[in-house]
Amino acid sequence: MPRAVDPEVLAAFKAAPVFSALPPTLQLELARRARVVQLRAQDRLWRQGDKAEELGVVLHGRVAVERAHQRRVMVDVAGANELVGEVAFSLRAAYHFDVRCLRKARVALVPTKALRAALDQQPGVAVALAFELAQEVLRLTRRLEALSAGGVKQRLARVLLGLVERFGTPFPGGTLLPVRLRREDLAALAATTLETASRQISQWKREGVLVPQPFGFLIKDLASLRQLGDEP
Repeated sequence: MPRAVDPEVLAAFKAAPVFSALPPTLQLELARRARVVQLRAQDRLWRQGDKAEELGVVLHGRVAVERAHQRRVMVDVAGANELVGEVAFSLRAAYHFDVRCLRKARVALVPTKALRAALDQQPGVAVALAFELAQEVLRLTRRLEALSAGGVKQRLARVLLGLVERFGTPFPGGTLLPVRLRREDLAALAATTLETASRQISQWKREGVLVPQPFGFLIKDLASLRQLGDEP
């Protein structure tokens, strides 16, 4: 009897890069092969250097993409319908980053062997994979450039702007950023200390730039953040 398909997994595959370029029959087959994991806050999906045997698609929640280099640095945050592990998959290498759950998350994991077999049947989909990899490299390059340029205020502004660009939604009084990040997570994304990040967030709160929420941030003055982010 065929294995039942999780409708949330199939819906994610129709929206996620690479998977969305596959014909429905292959999407359905990969959805059957996928295993779904439930993650709690601080759970690790995998660690840097682990053998890359699965590619992840985030179904719900957010996960942090991190790398240890002298100290642990958060490189990115992945949300619903986004991939994790695609660089390792593309390069046929070990995982390049740790992936850690920020609060709660649900992730579909597809065996890399099954995905490669599907791609062999659809050579044109390799173009989508190459594009996604290029986008990932570009995003990481920009993140690294942002971490190496400007002061803490500028870096933290760029972090928030990048998250708003991907996850922000219009909301009464401003723009809602529904990404629950601890102060230490923001500090890691901006390559600064917890104390410095906390002081800056508190200052922006006093100035009316943003308001911390239980589920993220309400950005009340997006123009000010953009002005800060554009400063050299």
